[in-house]
Amino acid sequence: MKRTFSVLSITAAVLATAGAMAPTASAGVGNCKTWTSNSAPYTGSAYCSEIASADKFRVKVTCVDPRGSTWVVYGPWVKNTKTSTAKCSDNPNVGILKTGVSFSA
Repeated sequence: MKRTFSVLSITAAVLATAGAMAPTASAGVGNCKTWTSNSAPYTGSAYCSEIASADKFRVKVTCVDPRGSTWVVYGPWVKNTKTSTAKCSDNPNVGILKTGVSFSA
């Protein structure tokens, strides 16, 4: 019985130490909103709040042309309570397929 308790105590101590030393993954946690403009040239924007002060984010916009070709453009890296915006193209026939958020690691 004492040996089982001792092994469990050592295992718990090792797991607690590993958890204390593991890096925290705060990127991606927060309240983010994305939106697109209503007219050409089409832009996508992202605004995030409640993220860690060291974290940064940027808008990720998937663009589409009349032939169905797609590509991704990114806005500038910004910090908490800022807005990141990216434009697909000056061509009014290029639209936005989807808008999302990318976080720094």
